[in-house]
Amino acid sequence: MSWQNIPGGLTQVSVGRGNNVWGVNSQDNIYQYYNGNWRQVDGAAVNIGVGSDGAVWCVNKSDEIFARVNNTWVKVDGALVQISVGDKNHIWGVSRQGQIFYRTNGDVNGTWVNVPGSLKNVSVAADGTVWGVNSNDDIFRWNSINWELVPGKLKQIYTSSASYVVGVSSIDEIFQYRHGTWFKYDGALKNVAISVDGILWGVASNNTIYTRQDGGIGGPAFK
Repeated sequence: MSWQNIPGGLTQVSVGRGNNVWGVNSQDNIYQYYNGNWRQVDGAAVNIGVGSDGAVWCVNKSDEIFARVNNTWVKVDGALVQISVGDKNHIWGVSRQGQIFYRTNGDVNGTWVNVPGSLKNVSVAADGTVWGVNSNDDIFRWNSINWELVPGKLKQIYTSSASYVVGVSSIDEIFQYRHGTWFKYDGALKNVAISVDGILWGVASNNTIYTRQDGGIGGPAFK
């Protein structure tokens, strides 16, 4: 199975369970994939995250943070440039200065806790798995105490479980981590995401959107 082109244009995409996909475009418009079409959602964002339980958080160009509550955006304290949602209890993000934070209680009434280290991109799964990359494209995995360096170089990373970790390199190569090794997919993307059930979504350098349904570990997606 190969990559399937999905009509539309996005700069960043996030997927929770199945095809519960959210994304943002170059005009900071927010979209949700619904019944095979993109439906524009109110608000403006430069980065968005959706969890396996449907929880959605985003950040705008002013680094303001918002959580989707009862179909309304609720402003949350703090300032981030990138956010990741595993589920309502697992929310991580990074600031413009590279500081790393996670949200206690996982809701608008929680607080941000600073985690040691510096990253440009972080990703958390509902099972508590956390990966990140720094400004040098070094890859790290959080072990609940500190960051472990993982061989390889990626500019962006995304995890939906301990079994599903994908990322893209500085030249838009696509990889999935399996049994301690990075396996390369065909194609080229600048941003990639994988659902908890192994469905891959991504956007190319020209903002074209793609998906493939065979993203399972060891599946035919691997070259």
